[in-house]
Amino acid sequence: MRRRTIMPLIAAAAAVLLAGALGACSSGGSSAASNSTIVACGDLALAGPYAQIGETDNWGAEAYFKHIDATGGILGHQVNYITFNNQSSASESELIARKCIDQYHATVIIGPESGADTESALPIAIANKTILISLSSGWQSNGYPASELTSWGFPGFYDVFYEDQYASVVNLIVPRHYTRVALLEDNCGSVCLANQGTVQTLAKQYGFSLVSTQIDQVGATDVTPEVLAMLAARPQIILFGLVPGTDSITAIRAIRAQDPTIPISECSACELPSFIAAAGGASAMQDIYVLGSMPDWLTAAQQGTSAEDKLTAAGLEAYEAGMRAAGLGNSNAIDNSQEGWDAGLEIDWAITQANSLNETAIMQKLQHLDINTLGIVWNRNPSNYEDISEVLAAMEIINPNGTPSLYK
Repeated sequence: MRRRTIMPLIAAAAAVLLAGALGACSSGGSSAASNSTIVACGDLALAGPYAQIGETDNWGAEAYFKHIDATGGILGHQVNYITFNNQSSASESELIARKCIDQYHATVIIGPESGADTESALPIAIANKTILISLSSGWQSNGYPASELTSWGFPGFYDVFYEDQYASVVNLIVPRHYTRVALLEDNCGSVCLANQGTVQTLAKQYGFSLVSTQIDQVGATDVTPEVLAMLAARPQIILFGLVPGTDSITAIRAIRAQDPTIPISECSACELPSFIAAAGGASAMQDIYVLGSMPDWLTAAQQGTSAEDKLTAAGLEAYEAGMRAAGLGNSNAIDNSQEGWDAGLEIDWAITQANSLNETAIMQKLQHLDINTLGIVWNRNPSNYEDISEVLAAMEIINPNGTPSLYK
């Protein structure tokens, strides 16, 4: 499924998706010695409400760096990938960013994965002229100061919340002529709370009404009051703006206790058997539309005919092979680890283009990112790091036997 097109597509070399050439150097723009080890530092949530995201992000980065080392390293340099657990805490994220720079002399920090935690780590990276690839959803919608949006920090993924809402509109709301829409979103910082404005904008554009917006706390164990208030507005569909994992499970169980059939869209990372079981089984997942699994994402790309479809398919095939080679071939790892892998692809492209381990040169290339990373078609420029031409993705439904399949 093609999510959106903002600008004419920019062609990208398939070799970028398939090759491994990720490198780094000491912070501040110095060059690495010929026999030095390159340090990449993960500032990731391996505990707390963002743990499901942080763990899989870590798997993706780990697999990418293993692939790099197995294919000769970066310009002959091996990559030392070190991960620290920020515990889903903004203060810990800041401390880890300092540690990565001061103690480990990292060239690149990967993470954090939440907007609020990135908000703490980002100024540290910028002050020390160290590249940071944030894995939080969105960039300009996260509430960072304008001066931080075009400096040493870069988005590593697209705005999942926006794309989920847009996919729900064009695939469900418009074709089914829904006019009454509700939104349930987490209070996880600016990126989550921006959902209401996004849906209101889409409502004006596509002719429906946002009849209720309910906000719950990240990690809440009971959202029944919010669900009752939302259903009282008589929506025809409920949109999610929730952190994947426990929050989505809690919301689905609360909604299904009141209404077993109202459509819910889109549920991120909700196609796994473990999630389906926790949410109440396959019957509870009927009429729930989920962000597609990587196998179905690949199928959708393989069925496409454009150059970008072919690049996306090639990248996804390389990603799956790399995950399996790293011993991460289970469904959970493959379906949800693409953000960490994407971060590697960004740096890979920048170092290849710079033909240098000089961090300033790498940073300047990142300002002009022009590749397809697993279906995200970047067209970045120094004044807009989140300039994405297109997102190639897929929407799924859960079948009565619990398996996912493409929604068409």
